[in-house]
Amino acid sequence: MAVMTMPAGADRRMTLVWMLGIWTFALFGFGADFARFMHESPAPPLVLALHGTLSVAWLGLVSMQVLLAETGGMRLHRTLGWWVVGASAAMIPLGAVAALVDMARQVGHSDYAPQFLGEEFQDIFAFAVCTLAGALTRKNRASHSRFMVLAAVALMDVGPGRIATNLVNASPGSPLAVWATYYWGTAVVLIGMLSWDLVRHRRVLRATALGAALLFGGEAIVSVLYFQPGWKAVMAGLVRAWGWAG
Repeated sequence: MAVMTMPAGADRRMTLVWMLGIWTFALFGFGADFARFMHESPAPPLVLALHGTLSVAWLGLVSMQVLLAETGGMRLHRTLGWWVVGASAAMIPLGAVAALVDMARQVGHSDYAPQFLGEEFQDIFAFAVCTLAGALTRKNRASHSRFMVLAAVALMDVGPGRIATNLVNASPGSPLAVWATYYWGTAVVLIGMLSWDLVRHRRVLRATALGAALLFGGEAIVSVLYFQPGWKAVMAGLVRAWGWAG
């Protein structure tokens, strides 16, 4: 059987494709929701705008890192890498605060669903793990780039979820429906990454396998928890204890 050969730079160029896909999902998803966000009453608190701004800045920095790696700007790539680390460290607690503030604002509304915090916390956890793994594997280009893309995937899945809930008006009624509604975009990117590894390397690279297991596993757990009364009660209690709506 003939073995497919590709230029060494093909892997780097595919990373650009993955990042472009992530940007497309994020912009399309949040674009569909932007008008509602801007006309909310009362207006969204500053912490939500700050979280959104930092998320976009982080995604922009990582995209710039990918471009620098492709064009040979490795000195600037290494310098900006520490900015990515700093932004990542800020995003983890800010993401948790934003999730709790946003949920506290929904208390008393007909669509109040505190159990959805599981999805939010799962994203934050996966983002933190993949970012840390990316920093620790920075001397291994293939692993480093994949872990950072996987961190972006964890950050991006809110976009496809908003596409489903706002454009398709999806209302999930089972764990599988929750996963399909909120994580279909993640699945598209992960399947693409797994397939590329099989085509390019004849195997799934360790970073891709670990990241996919982390994301798919976490998504499956929180999709099941979404319908558990005990989990909903715990999350509702957390929101009451938090109290601050921005």
